[in-house]
Amino acid sequence: MLNLAGLLFMKLRSLIFIFIVVSLNGSAQKLRKDKNYFISAIGFWNVENLYDTLNDVWKNDEEFTPSGTNAWTGSRYWTKIDHLAEVISQMATDVTPDGLAIMGLCEIENKSVVEDLVKNERLKKRNYKIVHIEGPDARGVDPSFIYNPTYFKVIKSVSYKVTIVTDSAHKTRDILVVSGLFNGEPLSVLVNHWPSRRGGELASRPNRNAAAKVARHIADSIIMANPETKIAIMGDLNDDPTNECVKKYIGTYGDLKDAVAGDYFNPMEKLFASGIGTLAWKDSWNLFDQILLNKPFLGEYYSWNYYAVRIFNKAYLKSDHGNFKGYPFRTYSGGSYTAGYSDHFPVFIVIAKEKK
Repeated sequence: MLNLAGLLFMKLRSLIFIFIVVSLNGSAQKLRKDKNYFISAIGFWNVENLYDTLNDVWKNDEEFTPSGTNAWTGSRYWTKIDHLAEVISQMATDVTPDGLAIMGLCEIENKSVVEDLVKNERLKKRNYKIVHIEGPDARGVDPSFIYNPTYFKVIKSVSYKVTIVTDSAHKTRDILVVSGLFNGEPLSVLVNHWPSRRGGELASRPNRNAAAKVARHIADSIIMANPETKIAIMGDLNDDPTNECVKKYIGTYGDLKDAVAGDYFNPMEKLFASGIGTLAWKDSWNLFDQILLNKPFLGEYYSWNYYAVRIFNKAYLKSDHGNFKGYPFRTYSGGSYTAGYSDHFPVFIVIAKEKK
């Protein structure tokens, strides 16, 4: 239960967040009104257990079946699909009418559920295409990727294994890598869902460090082949921007004035320092959902470059009552079905290019 100090602290954080969002909204709106720029957006969301209702004998998905502990019926599944589509359809539309050009997703059971998502009436007109590769995760959830073919052309997609250092028998999510051309410019996106904090943050830390090393190795290999490739390392990292898997093993900085050659800009670092997060636990916020960008994303606007970062946390995405008021409005809470959206807020970056 939230105590008074916790409530006051979270209220203060909310006020700080409102100020930051208003500032970002103002700058993004200014950019949109400037007719000299093209604008687009790239997003990520941990959608929290997007399972179908069927029992896959190769996955531990029994709880997400009609007879399982979550009583996961067709009605609940389609409500979830509609809720997710509602959110994705609205993200970034205040800066570009086309919304998100590309988006990474995680906690996806299979390609079929993503097909149901992009075919929803709210999203169908965007003609999103899908990249999904089945991985070894014990719960059967994987990263996935959707893209608007008007903006992005896929050239190659592959997944890379991540090993649980503390328990090699336990299988975790792969890293999904999608490479192609964003309006003619080379772009590679790494969609991650790093090992959880099961057993405690410290005890499980080696597993996320190992995942970070894999991601950094992948990114280095891409850059070695073509130094001009833009790279976005996105995902639920199960750690904050200041944890060592991000700061040390990916190699990140949070202020463009502190740029280090070969390292990655983390636009979420300043948000986190201000007390802003994408998920809440025990009266505090974490910012596990991040998008990290390499140097080719940070130049002048003669090519597609970073402009702003957003955490999409509209009021309807927050629980409005009880002990978890203000937290992300999740699908299940305390074992009971609440018909929410996800236990994480989605995030996105705004990118821009000067018109010639």
